[in-house]
Amino acid sequence: METTLLTLSKIFTERLFRIPDYQRGYAWTEKQLKDFWSDLEQLEIGKNHYVGVLTLERVDEKSFNKWDDDKWIIKSKKYEPYYIVDGQQRLTTAIILIEAIVESLNENEELNYTSVCDIRRKYIFESKDKGISRSYMFGYEKDNPSYEFLKTKIFCENSEENYIE
Repeated sequence: METTLLTLSKIFTERLFRIPDYQRGYAWTEKQLKDFWSDLEQLEIGKNHYVGVLTLERVDEKSFNKWDDDKWIIKSKKYEPYYIVDGQQRLTTAIILIEAIVESLNENEELNYTSVCDIRRKYIFESKDKGISRSYMFGYEKDNPSYEFLKTKIFCENSEENYIE
């Protein structure tokens, strides 16, 4: 088993993450969220902070071929699909925080010399067909009830019934 220390940016470089059905839903309490936030507040500028283990499992072609909304990004853009085996709660919290930060900015703003559009494309979603459909970089498998919640309540996308495919 390969062990590598990576930044969040490296983790999300050309990778697509799904939380498998056997994983529990998001369950962090206020205490864990406060600990996470406290760690961020105490982090010195330019320093890294170890947040724990992230265990990933490469998704085989048979499995990702069921991901109708995401096959295009895996096959044409060569993104690698992974299941999150361990670290799902931390990664979910980080993505929710990134989404909240991006939502607080104007579209033409930059954060750390990176455009809001580029941040969204790296961590949240990539659009195809002129923005009609999206592939989320992180989420649940489509048949999991948490999929729709994450998409509509956290990422603020309209329900899938509103899309013409």
